[in-house]
Amino acid sequence: MRLLHKPRERDGFARALVGVAVAALTLAGAACGSTTTSSTTSTSSATSTTRTTRTTSSNTTTTAPAPPGGVIPADFQPTSFTTVSLDEWWMLGTAQCLTGSGTCGAIVRTADGGSSFVGIPSPPVSASDVTQLRFANALDGYAFDPELWETINGGTSWGRVGTPGRVTELEAADGEAYALRCTTASCQSIELLRSPVGSLKWQGVSTPVTLGYGAQFALSGPNLYVLSGKERPLVLLYSADKAASFSKRVNPCVATLGGNVTAAADGSPTLWAACPTGTEAGAWLSNNGGGTWRVAEPTEAGFPNSLGLAAASSSVALAWPGHQVSMELPAALDRTPDGGKSYSAVLSSSWHVSWAGFSDPARAYALVTGSGSTSPTDLVESNDGGATWHQVVIKR
Repeated sequence: MRLLHKPRERDGFARALVGVAVAALTLAGAACGSTTTSSTTSTSSATSTTRTTRTTSSNTTTTAPAPPGGVIPADFQPTSFTTVSLDEWWMLGTAQCLTGSGTCGAIVRTADGGSSFVGIPSPPVSASDVTQLRFANALDGYAFDPELWETINGGTSWGRVGTPGRVTELEAADGEAYALRCTTASCQSIELLRSPVGSLKWQGVSTPVTLGYGAQFALSGPNLYVLSGKERPLVLLYSADKAASFSKRVNPCVATLGGNVTAAADGSPTLWAACPTGTEAGAWLSNNGGGTWRVAEPTEAGFPNSLGLAAASSSVALAWPGHQVSMELPAALDRTPDGGKSYSAVLSSSWHVSWAGFSDPARAYALVTGSGSTSPTDLVESNDGGATWHQVVIKR
């Protein structure tokens, strides 16, 4: 049960890549006042890692339990959301530092579906060094963009993964994690990486076409879909064997403008794509994993170029900002119940949506901000497929 956050941008490689060493992965406490935990180190010829463990009475070594949690830092503002079940969620954001002054990165967690939250350690770096968060399960998590940090103990401690270049996208599902990293400062060259969840090792993946600026991917269980980027040839790559092999499918977007693909939360081969055209964006729908596509929007109105999509199924999807009607401001969030034949507003234009996603076909979440320049960012939740929404209060 995974929720994704934002699209990204990049460029290339087309041949087998050497493994990326996880160099000097040291696990440390949070930037906002946590303490460093003890650790043991294991080293091989391929990687050098440090991981926090505990020893049992039988002399076996097991992963340490997740942290119990502490106070929620004041003025917490979420920027990224991730979940592994209907009960367990995490949010990365910014808050007042627990010690000293200023703003620090912070993470909060709930284990009861949002009824209560606790603060847990975040990577010991500035808030701008990691801006996105993913958890694969209760213990294995990733904080990234631009740096990459990993935890194997639920956030008790974090270690930096020594991947050169900015890590712009990361998702995990079905026991595997995938990431995109820039191999140049301008992100004109992109590398696809793969790691078994919890292994702390990342390897480069060979793809049949060069991944370019604007490359992006989506996961649905074992199914990996990769958009090659903005430059020709525009290709959607598909793999069902942990990126060991790929087949080429159809990329519905426009050359030089690119787009983003998202997989439906119901586990079907349904894909939705948001494709800018220069003047507006188009929504596209595929019911066969990108083999063929059809337009999924009304003919009388288009979407802004910044269109984002989240899909529950081949019928239900969310779109932000909403479609343009006459000269009116588009709604903050639209919903279609019929595969894009019609859309209706579910959040008004007084809000701004930075992200939305489904954890299953019924449960959806979004990060929203009011129209004022100093308005806080809130988490809102829907239990009916995105039709109605309520605020989640972040409290202990």
